[in-house]
Amino acid sequence: MRGGTRYSIILLILMILLAGCGGDGDDTTTTAEPAEATEAPDTTEAGAETTAAAADTTAAEADSTEAVDTTAAPEGDLPVVRLSALSGGLTAVALLIIEENGFDTANGFQGEYNYMDADASGQFFLQGNSDIAFDFDAAGAAIARTQGINVAVFYPILNNNNCIMVAEDSPYQEPADLIGETVGHFGADSGTTTSLSTVLSEYYDIDVFTDYTLVETGPPALVELLAQGEVAAIFDFVPHTSRAEVQVPARCLLGPIHDTLQEVPDNLENHLSAMAASDEWLAGNEETALAVMAAWDDAIEWLNEDPSRLVEEPYLTVLAQDDPAVLDLIVEQVTEIPLFTNDWSPEVQEGVENWIDLAAEQGILFDENPGDVVSVVGE
Repeated sequence: MRGGTRYSIILLILMILLAGCGGDGDDTTTTAEPAEATEAPDTTEAGAETTAAAADTTAAEADSTEAVDTTAAPEGDLPVVRLSALSGGLTAVALLIIEENGFDTANGFQGEYNYMDADASGQFFLQGNSDIAFDFDAAGAAIARTQGINVAVFYPILNNNNCIMVAEDSPYQEPADLIGETVGHFGADSGTTTSLSTVLSEYYDIDVFTDYTLVETGPPALVELLAQGEVAAIFDFVPHTSRAEVQVPARCLLGPIHDTLQEVPDNLENHLSAMAASDEWLAGNEETALAVMAAWDDAIEWLNEDPSRLVEEPYLTVLAQDDPAVLDLIVEQVTEIPLFTNDWSPEVQEGVENWIDLAAEQGILFDENPGDVVSVVGE
């Protein structure tokens, strides 16, 4: 499933959890068993988008979690913060940089690190097993809030690097050139397809589900389809788009979405992932939340000092790429796109809210902005 948030999974989990909490006179409440955290990141590529789906998973239980207690520690000890991310991809890298460099204790908290498989990450967070998820996004939070599960994004992690990739020597120059052509993606409910379809509908008058002939496979396999000429284009994300650029070779016809949104006339922002927490936890742990944000600031500064650190161990194993040319390109993309971000200016916050308004207007995920999707800590 990877790098795309499977929003339908969020909805399914929410339905199950809410049904389990529904009252029929029986005092027994059935809840899903907490997912087990993996001890260390594996090479499963499941990008930040998967986080959105995670948000719905734990919906009903997240509401009843008393976040204030989760960071309780003996007097004189650092507060413990349970952090989670996908076990592979850039969100895992982001969290691992904090862990490996001790940016948690340097900023006054002790991190407890959980690297989750894509199919368990959302459930783990929403059931209250994680205080802060690094692999969520605003759309996932909006879906959860429409179901009464009060979680919010409060600091960005990844800019949206989604692209429509075509072969370098192909005749396609604009999204309209792909109308009637076969396009590969990894799910209509993925964050990648959702973000690209939203932009194409709003600014190009293209409905990807009717104007393109879509075929579906996993994110890594999409690169092979493009290389073999079985599709005219693919919807994908870093590091798969990086590999496509080098090995097909391919070019980005539309995107990265972060760049595209800088060029449109509206203020829109769609992060691939952001820190997310329940309203209750944020209300009771403001200083600790600010400390986690400061740790991420330190991590970005550390990475920007030498982006080649991203392709050294233990981060190299998490990226699951071994082509030196692909790794060199990813290093360039750290600052070129840039891949990571901690820009949480009022303009960016407004852009995130505007994106949720647009998504609601298009009715792909939800019909109205539930409000309070964005939280500003420290104000």
